[in-house]
Amino acid sequence: MIEHGLDRRNIVALHTGQCWDPGKRAEPATRAQAVEALHRQVPACTKCRPDTALGIVDLGR
Repeated sequence: MIEHGLDRRNIVALHTGQCWDPGKRAEPATRAQAVEALHRQVPACTKCRPDTALGIVDLGR
């Protein structure tokens, strides 16, 4: 899931579909969208760890 900020163009976090804390402005995303968001340095939720669930542990950070 991709969580948007007040400005819908701003992505504030990435979550798994089972996350218990996705925020009110989260919407479903494809795997490709989630991977692209991680590559653009969108923060992964620290509770559900979507980066680990997608098999992307380190992006050179």
